[in-house]
Amino acid sequence: MARRLPQPERRAQIADAALRIIETRGIGQLTVAALAEEVGMTGGALYRHYASLEAVLEAVAERVSELLDESLPDPSLAPLDWLERFIKSRSTAVSGHPGLARLLFSDQFALAMPQASIARLREAILKTFGGIAAALERGQEQGVIRRDLAPLALVPAVAGIVQVLVLAQGGRVLEGMMSADVAWPILRALLMPPKEGAA
Repeated sequence: MARRLPQPERRAQIADAALRIIETRGIGQLTVAALAEEVGMTGGALYRHYASLEAVLEAVAERVSELLDESLPDPSLAPLDWLERFIKSRSTAVSGHPGLARLLFSDQFALAMPQASIARLREAILKTFGGIAAALERGQEQGVIRRDLAPLALVPAVAGIVQVLVLAQGGRVLEGMMSADVAWPILRALLMPPKEGAA
C-alpha cells in the first residue's frame, strides 16, 4: 500500500501530475479521472483534496507561481551575477516540470484556465519581468550594462534566451542545441556597453 502523504505534499503531487498531463496529452485531456489515475488514487479521494477541476487548475497556477518564484535569484546579487543565475535557474525550473513551458508560452492554455488562475500566472510573469528590469537598471547605474536602451527594452532579450534554453533543454524542437553556459556569454555580450570609439 502506498504511503499516505501529508495534505500539502499530496496537493503539490496532484498539481505536478496535472502539469504532466497538460504536457503529454494537452489541457483538454485533463480530467478528474485522468488525474486520479496519474497519481494513483480514486476520483473520490482526489475530491478530498480539490473540490473541482477548476480548483485543480487554480492549484496548478499556484504551483507554477511557486516554481517561478523559487527560480528568482537573490536581488542583492550583483546585476550580471543575478542575470546569469536567473537564466540558468529559470530555464532549469521550467524545463524540469513538464507542462510548465506549455502553460507559460501558449495563449491557448489561458483560454481553458479559470480567471483567477490566469491572474495568478500573469502576476508571476510580471514579477519576473520586474526582477529582470531591476537587475538591468542596477547594471546600467553601475555602468556594466548598456545605457542606450531602456531596461524594459532589454527584458525581452533576457526572457527570450530563457525560452530558447527551455526548448533546448526539454523541448522536442531544439533539444540539445544550446546550454546556459553557451547562452550566457552571448547575452552578456549583447548587454555590455559599447566600447569607446566602436562604430
